[in-house]
Amino acid sequence: MGSCCIQTIIWLCCVGIVLSAVGLQVADLDKFKASEKIEKLLDLIHISELEAESDALTQKYIDEYKQEVAGYIKAAFPDAAGETKRKIDAHVEVFWEDLRTSMGEIGTIGDHLKDAYAESFSEDELDGVIAYYSTPVGAKDAKMKKRVAIEYNRLWMDRFTSQYQSRVEALFKTLAKMAKEIGKQGA
Repeated sequence: MGSCCIQTIIWLCCVGIVLSAVGLQVADLDKFKASEKIEKLLDLIHISELEAESDALTQKYIDEYKQEVAGYIKAAFPDAAGETKRKIDAHVEVFWEDLRTSMGEIGTIGDHLKDAYAESFSEDELDGVIAYYSTPVGAKDAKMKKRVAIEYNRLWMDRFTSQYQSRVEALFKTLAKMAKEIGKQGA
C-alpha cells in the first residue's frame, strides 16, 4: 500500500473518532436539555411540595412508632441497665435501620417521575407538556393532582403503617423473649 492510502486510512479513522466524540457530546447535550426541561416540568407540577408533604407524613408515623416502641421497652424493661440496656438498644437500632433502609429503597416520587418523563417523552413533547402546565388550566390541573396525590399518600401511609405494625409486634415479641431470658439469668 502506498503512503497516500495509509494517510487516507489514518485520516478516515481520525475523522471517525472525532465524529464519534462529537456525536457523544451532542447526545449528552440532548440529555442535559431534556433533563432541564424535566426539572422545569416537575417544578410546574409542584413535586417538591408533594415530596415535602410525604416526608412530613412519613416522619409523623415514624415518630408514633418510636413512641410506641419506647413505651413498650420502658414497660418491659423498667430496670434495664448496663449490658442488658445495650443489647436492647442495639436490637431496636437494627429495627430502625431496617425501616430506614426499606423506605430508602423506594426512592422519591420526583426520581420516579424524572425517569418516566425521560423514557416516555421527546424534547418536543416535553415542551408541549411544559406549555400546558404553564397555562391557568394546567396550573389548576397540577394543583388538583397534587391534592389527590397527598390524599393518596395519606391512605398509602395508613396501610403502610398497618403492615409495619406486624414488624413492631415481632420486635416486641423478641424483646419479651429477651426479658424472659434476662429474668431467668437473674434468678
